[in-house]
Amino acid sequence: MNKTIKTIYFLIIMTQANLTQADVEISKYVTKNGVEILYTKSENIPMIDIKITFDAGSNKDGELKGLSMLTHSLLDEGTSKMNSEAIASAFESTGAIFSTSVNKDKSSVSLRSLADKKYLEPSVKMLLKILSDSVFPKSEVILQKERTLSSISEDKSDPSEVSSNLFFKEIYGNYAYGFPSIGSEESIEKIKRKDIINFYKENINSSNASIAIVSSLSKKDIINLSEKISKSLSFSSPKKNGLNNFQKNNKKKYIFKKFNSEQAHIYIGGQSIKRGSKNHLPLYVGNYIFGGSGFSARLMKELRVKRGLTYGVYSYIYPMKNIGPFVVGIETKAEQAQESVRLIHKMLKEFHANGPTDKELTHAKEAIINGFPLRIDSNQDILNYLSMINYYDLPINYLNTFTDKISKITKKDILRAFKEEIDVNNLITLVVGNEKAKK
Repeated sequence: MNKTIKTIYFLIIMTQANLTQADVEISKYVTKNGVEILYTKSENIPMIDIKITFDAGSNKDGELKGLSMLTHSLLDEGTSKMNSEAIASAFESTGAIFSTSVNKDKSSVSLRSLADKKYLEPSVKMLLKILSDSVFPKSEVILQKERTLSSISEDKSDPSEVSSNLFFKEIYGNYAYGFPSIGSEESIEKIKRKDIINFYKENINSSNASIAIVSSLSKKDIINLSEKISKSLSFSSPKKNGLNNFQKNNKKKYIFKKFNSEQAHIYIGGQSIKRGSKNHLPLYVGNYIFGGSGFSARLMKELRVKRGLTYGVYSYIYPMKNIGPFVVGIETKAEQAQESVRLIHKMLKEFHANGPTDKELTHAKEAIINGFPLRIDSNQDILNYLSMINYYDLPINYLNTFTDKISKITKKDILRAFKEEIDVNNLITLVVGNEKAKK
């Protein structure tokens, strides 16, 4: 081994322990009108990433399902003095990227720009106009509704979309989480321009906003920028989401939906936990072992490697502001659907009763800890974590303590968490496929 290689090898060994620790220094600031800001400095590239998160997901749609997503898709389609083409040109001229997103809990407006003032200032100026002066032109509303209806129509021919939507409906019933964020054909048809304007005024405001920023800017510049963004947002009393009293209510149910597809799409699961639950990390590690880690997971080993029933099977636990779902998903040949269902239920009950082996637990914790740096290796990754920490009111040291908490999880913790949160005897089982997949 030559001297250079020896030196590199020595440096790798010496720094290995630090590679698994998140070294993200997060700072907090509250603007004059009460908007909370989380920010961190990144010197890697001269860029700034801004994410403004609103408590305005599809859980705020009310009877007009799809309203939040439709509203956010129209934010950059016109202000009082600029049309959609002019807005797009303004961002393109500085190389900035503007985007919006909506899920069942929250919505966001994001901007990525070069940090140099000659690019940043016009990009931010355009962002502020969108936040404070979107006018939702009638022609653009009509066009976006047509696009949305087309997407919904296409989803009806996609068995994975049909399965997912039906599964969430069975878990959550008439609660907001039970409806797709995009809405339905009936609800989109009912939405008027005035509904969009009202949603914008009631929800895209400072009373339910939080901001995350990752950039190379100084603290002073970040604070000044935060105040500008916050000031551009109007104030309005936040609208309740209607899920504050949502209680866990798992019920055993089997559903078969006929669909002209060679592959059967299967979902098994139920309600699990809220974001911030004390059982989140034990469930996370347990699920990693059971079905969340690809080829090393029990589900994959048993159903694909050992039995050849599928190319892919997975499970996940997705905490939300209210109780999120636990889901096992698989696609398999129609004639193998019921065998797969029986095996998954059997494996769930066995894992619920006995938990992981010591070998599985050690491997899972090592894999999660060693893989953690890859989950925060870009500004965008860190930005998303800051947004999550802010919106769900998680500890500000969440990233820096994550791997330490994972290292301390025991088999007893996992067994307790699964027994408290996952009712394996009362799960929804959904099979979507042709007659061969039927029970």
